[in-house]
Amino acid sequence: MFARLLDGLAAREDVTLVGAPSRRTPTVAFTVAGRTPQQVMADLGAQGVCVWAGDYYAVELMRALGLADSGGAVRAGVVCYTTDEEVDRLLACL
Repeated sequence: MFARLLDGLAAREDVTLVGAPSRRTPTVAFTVAGRTPQQVMADLGAQGVCVWAGDYYAVELMRALGLADSGGAVRAGVVCYTTDEEVDRLLACL
């Protein structure tokens, strides 16, 4: 599931993935060109897709990444019961 989400986001020209760790939890942070993370979160939420936006209490990290002034990043993840259809819906709703 996570590879599907990560690959789907990476394939989009309007999405920038934040970070590229060699080891990671099934969570990804990203930004969408022309939209604040809060706008993306609100738009997805209105379509029934739940994500987080902002600095996730990692203020200094967002500042170091140059994302503090633009509102941080969107964060999405998968868990053991996430389906392919749910991942596809998130990608389609973007």
